[in-house]
Amino acid sequence: MRGLDADKVYGYLDQLADQVQATELELREAKAKNERLQAELQRGKAELQRMRAELDEHEQAGDRVNEQVIQMFSQAQLVVEEMVQDVSRDARERIGQARAEERKIVAAAMDTAGEQVRSYARTAHAHMQEIVDSFATEVDQIRPVPPAAEPGQTLADRTKGWPPEFGSGLGPA
Repeated sequence: MRGLDADKVYGYLDQLADQVQATELELREAKAKNERLQAELQRGKAELQRMRAELDEHEQAGDRVNEQVIQMFSQAQLVVEEMVQDVSRDARERIGQARAEERKIVAAAMDTAGEQVRSYARTAHAHMQEIVDSFATEVDQIRPVPPAAEPGQTLADRTKGWPPEFGSGLGPA
């Protein structure tokens, strides 16, 4: 055998065997790490898929809630409109009742006032009649009564010379 040193060859082979063994160990570790990473990736994908499903559920629930909220607002608006109509109708009825009551009160007041005015007028008329009668009595006491009329006699003929202090009776002489 020429040219090759057996110790060097065996040393080189041992070194290659150590390197192959180290590489195999690294490869096994890399495969184990790769398997762990693959498992984590699968768990991550499953978690992502689960989260997407939950998100879809939440979005669908949100859409349902939005639809329900819109329906509730629509129903509330209808109820409010109905209440406004009821209140308006009630207010119109109350205003009508108040106006009718006002007309009754005004009519009663006018009747009462009219009766009071008529009563006052009757009282005033009676009082005026008393004053006129009193005045007539006093005038009769001051002036002599003119002579009674004779048939065919005019007022001027009848009052001629009566009363003597007034001359013709039309004023002072």
